[in-house]
Amino acid sequence: YQGAAMKNGWQTKNIGDVCRLMTGGTPSKSKPEYFGGEIRWLVSGDIHQGEIFDCEGRITEAGMRNSNARPLPVNSVMIALNGQGKTRGTVALLRTQATCNQSLVSICPKDPDKLLPEFLYANLHGRYQEIRQMTGDSGNDRRGLNMGLINGIEIPIAPLPEQRRIVAILDEAFDAIATAKANAEKNLQNARALFESHLQSVFTQCDAGWVVRPLGDLCDLLNGFAFKSEDAVVSSETQLVRMGNLHGNLLNLDRNPVFYPDSFANDYKEYLLTKGDLIMSLTGTTGKEDFGYVVRIPDSDCALLMNQRIAKFHSFKLDLVSPHYLYYFLRSRVFLDLLYPTAHGTRQANLSSVIIKTLPIRLCSRKKQEKLASAFDELTTQTQSLEGIYQRKIAALDELRKSLLH
Repeated sequence: YQGAAMKNGWQTKNIGDVCRLMTGGTPSKSKPEYFGGEIRWLVSGDIHQGEIFDCEGRITEAGMRNSNARPLPVNSVMIALNGQGKTRGTVALLRTQATCNQSLVSICPKDPDKLLPEFLYANLHGRYQEIRQMTGDSGNDRRGLNMGLINGIEIPIAPLPEQRRIVAILDEAFDAIATAKANAEKNLQNARALFESHLQSVFTQCDAGWVVRPLGDLCDLLNGFAFKSEDAVVSSETQLVRMGNLHGNLLNLDRNPVFYPDSFANDYKEYLLTKGDLIMSLTGTTGKEDFGYVVRIPDSDCALLMNQRIAKFHSFKLDLVSPHYLYYFLRSRVFLDLLYPTAHGTRQANLSSVIIKTLPIRLCSRKKQEKLASAFDELTTQTQSLEGIYQRKIAALDELRKSLLH
């Protein structure tokens, strides 16, 4: 950016010198009549790198009048002052009438004949990490960004014709990147859909040799334990496996890890997980399929304890069912279409181990079960290889976008 500012006709200015900054507010939560109106009300979670045309939040005219929320200029640049994860410092271009809460700042050029909003957006978007780290080396400082910090950000400003040329080049490049990324994401979905489709075809096209038995005839279920949060420690060799660690039928122990004293591995042996154990998440969101995930426990350097709202399948009748085979059947739409309707709860969907044991399982001969499970393993490996290719392509396209902005 320093090099850019040295170009003929370019100038370096503080944002506060060339832009108007405005933040927002939150109506009183004790006044339900302030919410649910027609005015779009942005919060930090609505800010993603790109353009904003709508959001879920709504407030009424009365809600805006009785808070610090104000109408924001269309085409203003929005920055998240705080937020969880990587939200802080995220930049977006507002393309609609809206207001916001105090977690965001709106930045609007004072003179659009000297500074295009799209040029300002591209500049700030490309400097996400720099802006995010203004409150600390890692961007994790709890103080968040503030108006003073944003005001002081230096930006290189090109002559208006040059701004238009740069914006046009970026628009064309970003359109091409967006198309390529959409294709890669579609291929990623297709790879996963191919695997699910194969499971479906195998478990629906059963010949005369197949039988149906309730799950409770094949194994038992053990629910996890409600470990107390106050007993948790900063670090140990004993980790708690929670529902979030099972997301997408994948065990991710790096996702919000929680540890307990190593003595718990002995004190709660009944809830200790070992390699090959089959577990399922029992709670999610009503109306969504974000639960019922099934995972086989791999080798682990830590002792793993099973938290509440997770169930372990155990005590298998091995003459009737292969746990390897059952793992894939539990992931199939044949089973899930029976499982999800059994969930109860208004906002939180909860599965019952007792009810799960009544659900029917389709079984072929024990020998064929092992053969099918091995074939599913091979297909899983191929699918994961394809997913890796497309995920790397998506990551490369994201990096290309950042490089172009820089």
